Amino acid sequence: MGTSSIYNGPKDRNPLLPEGFEEEYEESLDKSAKETLGSWQETKKVVSQYINGSINNRSRILRNYVKASGGARNSANRAISGRNSNIQLGRFLSSIISEGIIKTLESLKIEYKGKSVEALLSELVNVISPNSNTKEDIVAKNATIQALSQLYEYIEENNMDINALDKMNDDIFNEVMSSFVSNYIFERMLNDLQSRFEKYAENSQVALDKEKELEEYIKESVNIKLKKVAFNKLNYNDPSIDSIIKQIYIECYEVLEVYI
Repeated sequence: MGTSSIYNGPKDRNPLLPEGFEEEYEESLDKSAKETLGSWQETKKVVSQYINGSINNRSRILRNYVKASGGARNSANRAISGRNSNIQLGRFLSSIISEGIIKTLESLKIEYKGKSVEALLSELVNVISPNSNTKEDIVAKNATIQALSQLYEYIEENNMDINALDKMNDDIFNEVMSSFVSNYIFERMLNDLQSRFEKYAENSQVALDKEKELEEYIKESVNIKLKKVAFNKLNYNDPSIDSIIKQIYIECYEVLEVYI
């Protein structure tokens, strides 16, 4: 989950300030200082406070984060790899419904004979999310892995038979697509702010626990919108599909931006 290296995330720091000024400011005991809602400085501060137990307001973290990212629309606009992979995932699932899993794998030039389900899904990750050049690419790939893990669970419930996907219903389709969106939003947030978890958590387990809490909060929040989306009814080859998916992302980010 998340990234492995310490990445300090986006900054709005004045380059003329002396080195270390921001950290000293964050540790200041002056509680009366007025913070700017939605600045990266305030966002990192509330995340740090959340991790060390000073506050427990997850909505405040996400509201600040989305605003610091430029708002819901800008957050959706920058999700380029996320939207592309989401669309590829939709095409893959739609092909299973119309053509069956075997023909779908053949059309993707994936050799399936003699391969385990795990091996096939691993190959599919790279088909749906092929790039790993940027942090945005990696976030999209992580979201793809999480979404396909739901397909794995479905196959596992059906005696590890890959052909069980031919009987995939609308609910499974929509759950997998929704899983991608919510996991993308979480992974992107974690990518931007993970250095806070690594720096301020008492130990690695505390960091993981706090990450899990935020992950669950994001999923519960955006599912308010996602459960209303019939992903199975969308045409993923339509020229307007990127705009449709982008609007879904905007609405999910709006939930986090205004949630109290």
